[in-house]
Amino acid sequence: MLLRFMKKPFILFALFGWLITASSLLRAAPEVVGAVTVELIAETTAVVPGERFNLALDFKLEPHWHLYWKNPGASGLPVEIEWQLPAGLSAGEIQWPAPERIELGGLMNYGYEDAVTLIVPIQAAQDFDLGTAVPIQAEVSWLVCEQFCMPGDASLSIELTAESEAVNSAEAPAFEAARARLPEVTSPWQVSAAVAGQELVLTIEQADGSAIPSELYFYADKEGVIEPSALQTLSSVGEGLVQLRAKLDVTQLQEPSAVVAGVLQSQSGNWAIDLRIGAEDALAPPQSLAGEVPAATGFEGALLNLGLPGWLLLAFLGGLILNVMPCVLPVLSLKVFSLLKHSGQSRAQALLHGGAYTAGVVASFLALAAVLLALRAVGERIGWGFQLQSPNFVVVLTVVFFLFALNLMGVFEVGTSLVGADTKVSKRNDALGSFGMGVLAAVVGAPCMGPLVASVSGIAVQANAATGLLIFGVMGLGLASPFLFLSVFPKLVAYLPKPGVWMESVKQFMGFLLMAAVVFLALVAGRLGGVDAVIALLIALLIAGLAAWIYGRWSVPVKPKRTQRFAQAISLALLVFASYYAINETKAAYESFETGTSVSKNGQWQPWSGERVAAELAAGRPVFIDFTASWCLICQVNKKVATHTEATEALFEEYGVVALEADWTRYDSAITTELERFGRSGVPLYVLYAPDGTVTVLPQSLTNGIVREAVEKALN
Repeated sequence: MLLRFMKKPFILFALFGWLITASSLLRAAPEVVGAVTVELIAETTAVVPGERFNLALDFKLEPHWHLYWKNPGASGLPVEIEWQLPAGLSAGEIQWPAPERIELGGLMNYGYEDAVTLIVPIQAAQDFDLGTAVPIQAEVSWLVCEQFCMPGDASLSIELTAESEAVNSAEAPAFEAARARLPEVTSPWQVSAAVAGQELVLTIEQADGSAIPSELYFYADKEGVIEPSALQTLSSVGEGLVQLRAKLDVTQLQEPSAVVAGVLQSQSGNWAIDLRIGAEDALAPPQSLAGEVPAATGFEGALLNLGLPGWLLLAFLGGLILNVMPCVLPVLSLKVFSLLKHSGQSRAQALLHGGAYTAGVVASFLALAAVLLALRAVGERIGWGFQLQSPNFVVVLTVVFFLFALNLMGVFEVGTSLVGADTKVSKRNDALGSFGMGVLAAVVGAPCMGPLVASVSGIAVQANAATGLLIFGVMGLGLASPFLFLSVFPKLVAYLPKPGVWMESVKQFMGFLLMAAVVFLALVAGRLGGVDAVIALLIALLIAGLAAWIYGRWSVPVKPKRTQRFAQAISLALLVFASYYAINETKAAYESFETGTSVSKNGQWQPWSGERVAAELAAGRPVFIDFTASWCLICQVNKKVATHTEATEALFEEYGVVALEADWTRYDSAITTELERFGRSGVPLYVLYAPDGTVTVLPQSLTNGIVREAVEKALN
């Protein structure tokens, strides 16, 4: 028979062509969409009535691009499939391979790089007629990202036939490779889950002699269960017993899910887990970072426990205390000067100025809070004081302060001179100026974490938007309250010194206070972008000073109108150029600036990282962490009087304390996450970890004695 076929070569060619055609039907034509090539493939050669078969989407990606898992993590969207199947076929769920962690812009995402094959089981009914065609179509959509993201979609189709039996197709190896990436169903350990405070705790117990890896990571299979960008910590709690802790998503804290499912991953494998959450008291005592955050005590703790009324009272008192913080002093000195200038005004005028100032403060607090909450809602890991982490903002604020100082020193004047201020000056309804002063006070005072502010601001950024805005608005009201009080009772201003010629000297002295603020902001710029940023800022200030001098010299009433307008145009052009130059140069310096490996001259203080803390505690060494920022004046004062003194450094050496500094001057999502773990939204924060699991949170204002007492109590 074979010889007869061989004598008719056209029959052999026809048979060969049929085999090629049949094979091609098992793989849809690949679609290339941007950085993605995707194909629809079948594992077997036919559809067998009553049996299940597998299809798959086979993705190939260009280097460094990635697709997303079913839980994309902090951002992104998973692959979605809309099937168009003939009657008698039903599609199952996507079988997702174990994901990998992909960090993008400080956010932790879950997905796949290079290539991934997503298997989908298809069940066939019994009533298929053998030999009939079975057309299958899939509408596929995805989001693929590198430094930026691109949505994509494709319409894929494949045609099989219904046969009594099927064999593996040429695509079967791709399915086997995909199954090898699926998480194993059975874990080699006993795993239980519980909620402790704001953390999900997985307790992993050794079984059958299977060693527990030294590193584990948990991927929740649903969004909104845990915070993807938060650090997960693994700690030993006994022989053959460890705990993995992951921060719960803040939107789920009130109603934690009754079950938790996902993938437990180590370098050696992946395991699927699906557990019912147990009781918190069933957990073993924590031994390291797993320790719960100590709750606030005393007066602050009592107010926090009252709920919203207590939070609002804390916010008001915290805002009131901001008035005596060094970072707000330069602006408040201007406001005091304004009060002196307007002494003797009527009650209505006093209320106008006080109300305008209060409106400026509160509106600015609300605006900053709204920006903060909006950015956090889209996944940005930022905290209160985020504006001073921006080099552009620091440049603009420095130039504004510098111009204010030059104005007070008499380089140029805007409006009536303050010398010999009298009733004419006092009757000026300069409400806009009072409003602007309030804005400036809020912008400068907002990053200050004075007493009572830290804990309540931490609650505000993690609460819903309405509660957060209310808390920050009341905090602004607290900051503005002293001047609002004086405007309600203007007769109290009479107890202040009377206006006179002496005010010119006071005005110039206040200019030096603002110059001190300029020096401080230059320090912040240096910490953000190094020497290059400081040089660019100094050049900008030089040009701004020239602009102010030109304005003060030729834009005065005694000069011709044409000369005044020309001087004003030149001054404005110089200011725009100075700001543009400084913003561009400091931004470039910020992007290229690299911080050092040591943060103190003697090398005792080292940069913080969650991994470093876990490693030191695992080695039995206590850890002291200073969460700080260059623009936080309380932080800098504490360094001088407590944390970086010879006495404290000797104390740390005596007890073997590892000193780590978490510098939040530049944006760092990991530090933001750790601050939130302690219920804070800003710095300073001082934490002492003992190897036995004791966690001590120190006060915001420190002395050598406070630090010594905390160390001796925790480590003796």
